[in-house]
Amino acid sequence: MFSRTLFVSLTLLLLSTTWLTQASGQDSGFQFARVWYESHPGLRNNAWATDYPTAEYNLHEAISRTTGLQLEGPPIVVSLTDDRIFEYAVLYLTEPGYWRTNEEEVANLRRYLDRGGFLIIDDFHDYGRGHVGPQWNNMYDNIKRVYPDREPVELTADHPIWQIYYDVDPDAAISTKNGGSRRWGGMRFSPEDDIYYAVFDDAGRPTIVICYNQDIGDGWEWPGGRNLGSASTVSFQMAINFIFYTLTH
Repeated sequence: MFSRTLFVSLTLLLLSTTWLTQASGQDSGFQFARVWYESHPGLRNNAWATDYPTAEYNLHEAISRTTGLQLEGPPIVVSLTDDRIFEYAVLYLTEPGYWRTNEEEVANLRRYLDRGGFLIIDDFHDYGRGHVGPQWNNMYDNIKRVYPDREPVELTADHPIWQIYYDVDPDAAISTKNGGSRRWGGMRFSPEDDIYYAVFDDAGRPTIVICYNQDIGDGWEWPGGRNLGSASTVSFQMAINFIFYTLTH
């Protein structure tokens, strides 16, 4: 009898190739794509490139070592105005507290998501669970431009996205925004402070996953350092679950 891991790996090998063949007309594997964007004037330049490119190269290595998913490397960077985004099943956007969109980007991202694409938003924080601030507000404003009629909903631990390949407990996961020793705004983030949200389509499929008060990309970049402990492992597991879920749904 096949194990669940082997079954999922074989299924993904087929589905990822099918998804990309339909999108690009070519038979190819999964390729990680990071979103390039312009920051708001006067704010942090090149925020889109945080943890780049080490994070995605390490993630590709983790996928290669632990799954049967076919990879088509290397990871790339793409603008939301570029129609090449339709060739990639997953897009990754970091530091959304600085993210600025224009009408063309909003329209293209909406088309991408409505056609079955998936966006991971990561690496931003404000003040901990129960409190939002300027970084959340900026991210939220951009999401509402894309989906005026939808709201982010907390992605709780009982959602199957957390068990599709690895069994991940998001409530117990350490926030890499803390790193075991660092403090933000006079406080130390606890495992209860990192929150995960999703924006769902009409069929209940997550089109966007939002990692708030969290930075899973830091766990990819520093798999054994910065006092992250097991956070790097969980960061890889979360990413692989997100990727597997969208390829199979």
